[in-house]
Amino acid sequence: MCGRFASATSPDELMRRFGVTVLNNLRPRWNVAPSQTSLVISRNGLHDEATYAAWGLPPSSPGRSCLINARMETVREKPTFRDAFRQSRCLIVASGWYEWSAPKTPWHVQLVDGGVMAMAGLLMYSPAGPRFLVITSPADGGLKKIHHRQPLMVPVGSESVWLGGSADAAAALMVASSADRFNWYRVSSDVGKVTLDHPGLVTPIDADHTPVASDQGDLFG
Repeated sequence: MCGRFASATSPDELMRRFGVTVLNNLRPRWNVAPSQTSLVISRNGLHDEATYAAWGLPPSSPGRSCLINARMETVREKPTFRDAFRQSRCLIVASGWYEWSAPKTPWHVQLVDGGVMAMAGLLMYSPAGPRFLVITSPADGGLKKIHHRQPLMVPVGSESVWLGGSADAAAALMVASSADRFNWYRVSSDVGKVTLDHPGLVTPIDADHTPVASDQGDLFG
């Protein structure tokens, strides 16, 4: 399956949480998929700025899939990621993410208060434009029943350290978020269709369904 997340943050929320302004029209996104562009925040000189980047790196060879994430345990050592971790970390603005448990059952995960998430990411540059990867951590608590990985979240108040601090200071922030911070529920299988992008994709269904962990690298493997 392909990875998905939602990014339906308002301009007011961006200003309150990150102190950045989006000058062009900010359209809510309910089904961001790999290779599509989404809103990220990066450090430009002494200032943070919101911009758009494409999710994932193109396949390195025929038959391989798009690379959409990096594990926090190895992000500082792997040649593909280490320079970006040192020089161009970013925040991926999200209102929730989707994950699939077995057998192909989609879930939506959001903060308990429904607020904006700051997923930790890497910003990488190519002739085709900027691209981002999501950094992942081991899943915590009940989230492990859905999948063994989850996005790494940058804590409120630590955004400046993540974007502009040293690599060591940023690494100290790489701690898996407690499952207590989130709630999750089943959603329609329509989220698997990249052509669909509407608020109904986050509508709960069958709240009593018990998840069975997937062994696939769905979203944040």
